Parts: sequence; C-alpha cells; structure tokens
Amino acid sequence: MAVVLILAILSMLSLRCNPMVQRKNVLGLVLEVEEEGLHPLGTTEPNSRILAATPDEIEIRLLLPPPVPRPGDFIPLTVEYYKKGNFEYFLNLEKWRIDGPS
Repeated sequence: MAVVLILAILSMLSLRCNPMVQRKNVLGLVLEVEEEGLHPLGTTEPNSRILAATPDEIEIRLLLPPPVPRPGDFIPLTVEYYKKGNFEYFLNLEKWRIDGPS
C-alpha cells in the first residue's frame, strides 16, 4: 500500500515539474495495419493496431476503434509538448469518431 502511495505522489510531482506547454492537432500517415479485430482489456468494440508516421517522421503504434484505416490514409493525432522537451502523440478520438480516416 505504501509503495502505491509513494508512486502516486511521485507521479503527481513529475507532472507539476514538467507541465504541458503546447498542444497541436496534426495528421499521421498510416503505414501499416498490423492487426484487426483486437479486443484490448475486454472491450466489446474491436480495435485495429496500426503503425503510423507522424509529421516529424516518428513511427508510432496505436489502437484505433472502427473504422479500420488502410495504408496511405491519414489519421487525426494530437501532440502535447512538455516543458522539459519531451512530447507525446495520441489519437484525437473526437475527430476520429466524426471524420474517420481521410
């Protein structure tokens, strides 16, 4: 129990010491659909695991809900930049649910 509490405190301190400074919406290029019909963590909606390239040429793997994109499609991503220089990409789920791949 104490270990969990210490980890939670360290996580909160880390977020305070490295706040997000910018968020941008970008498009990622689907390079490969690695697997379809996955049910991660017991979800009822099947997901697809894809390999995508970001605008700065970083390759990332994502689980996407339907519709299944095809190689060459673009997917909506959001990138968050943090004070210490690191960044994180993730699917813009709201835009994905509305527009799907383009």
